[in-house]
Amino acid sequence: MPSRTGGWRTDPEIGEAASTTGGGLRVVKDTLHVLLVEDEPGDARLVEYALRMSSAPVFVVRHVTTLAAAIAHINGGETVDVVLLDLSLPDSTGIATVSRMQEAASRTPIVIMTGMDDPRFASYALEAGAQDYLIKSDDPERTVGRAIRYAITRMAGQLERQALLERIAEQQRHLVEEVNAARAMQFDLLPRPERLDERLAKLGIEVESFFEPSSGIGGDLWGCLDCGGPRMSFYCFDFTGHGIGAALNVFRLHALISDHWDPRRQPGEMLTTLSGALKSLLGRGQFATMFLCTIDVEAGEIEWASAGAPAPVIMQGEEYRFLDASGIPLGLSKSPSYREHREAFPPDASLFMYSDAITDSPTEGDALFGEAGLGSAIQGLLRSHGELRVESLLDEVCRQVQTPFEDDLTAVCIKRLKGEG
Repeated sequence: MPSRTGGWRTDPEIGEAASTTGGGLRVVKDTLHVLLVEDEPGDARLVEYALRMSSAPVFVVRHVTTLAAAIAHINGGETVDVVLLDLSLPDSTGIATVSRMQEAASRTPIVIMTGMDDPRFASYALEAGAQDYLIKSDDPERTVGRAIRYAITRMAGQLERQALLERIAEQQRHLVEEVNAARAMQFDLLPRPERLDERLAKLGIEVESFFEPSSGIGGDLWGCLDCGGPRMSFYCFDFTGHGIGAALNVFRLHALISDHWDPRRQPGEMLTTLSGALKSLLGRGQFATMFLCTIDVEAGEIEWASAGAPAPVIMQGEEYRFLDASGIPLGLSKSPSYREHREAFPPDASLFMYSDAITDSPTEGDALFGEAGLGSAIQGLLRSHGELRVESLLDEVCRQVQTPFEDDLTAVCIKRLKGEG
């Protein structure tokens, strides 16, 4: 029923069948136009008499004797607030009559009139599109007005629910479009091979990666920063949370890295700067873990610092070792200090960075996969293949843990090629 109040009146007498406004007042139109579809003259007169006895609201009745005439009346643009429909007409009988009328007037409430006092039949009629039904043997003066008001209210509720579902569906479509756009933007933040392959080839470095947010967009990201000369830096970070909120924080930190990056600074200094900048931007309980390293192919070294990230793995030959990745996550302190690490990183050495989606995933026995499971999978691949390939490692992880992953998944393997650099 319309939400505006012009042309409407309040009526406390009409019972539970009436609709309500936000202020709790029950409302009906002053005049209701009724289309009576009945071929029995006696039944039609009883209904018309019952409706004439009503003073609030006033019923204006238009009587036709066939379904075709009723549909023509509606198609002619005449005002119809409710249809009283007999199911035994010369040109239509049974439940099909309701369906045909409902097709012609999908937004108009229908009250069927039947001589059968059968609850199952009434249920079929309601499923076909009627809002209420009347038994012809009942007193029409007592029942018909109430049935009309109830039918109008019920139809209004149905239309309101339909409109709400349509709005929700439209909002979901917009949300999907926005998430897809944000996903494309987030993937654009990742290193692009066409920009890096030539530079990495000169340094004798090979990078293999996998990146997939659990909710279309998420709080993970990895990247690389060219330090010039024989040096290249790599990072991997992971924000708390999932979805849009975490993705917004990803854009924040990526922008901060671009603004504050200085290749002359050590990794720990950079993490301190980034943590201080994030502190004023993040909400309560939000933070990011991050691993930042710089590979110097001339010196044959890697230096790194970590802000509580999952411990990366350094490998050479069939040997592997988890690095010390302890440290205060970014955004929890304005001026944290981070320990600087440095060690040899000769040709044929590899570094594996990853998000905790791998180690925090439960196995089939519900125990966490953990560093023990990851280390075992890495060792098996090194012994069987002589090297670590991200695709092979993830296949092995997926074989042992419950999938799909519940968290954003990032996996990056950085390898110095033999005899290069």
